[in-house]
Amino acid sequence: MKFTKGLVVGGLLATGLLMMYNDTDLLNKNKMMKKGKKFVKKMGII
Repeated sequence: MKFTKGLVVGGLLATGLLMMYNDTDLLNKNKMMKKGKKFVKKMGII
């Protein structure tokens, strides 16, 4: 279970990072970071 959960989370984080990288708007980058951090905390990784 942990392995598949890690793969899913890794894929989501990679997608989020790509979206952030492609988006030049700084405000949107900050929003994505906040959403990402909240999501990671919900998943219980950090």
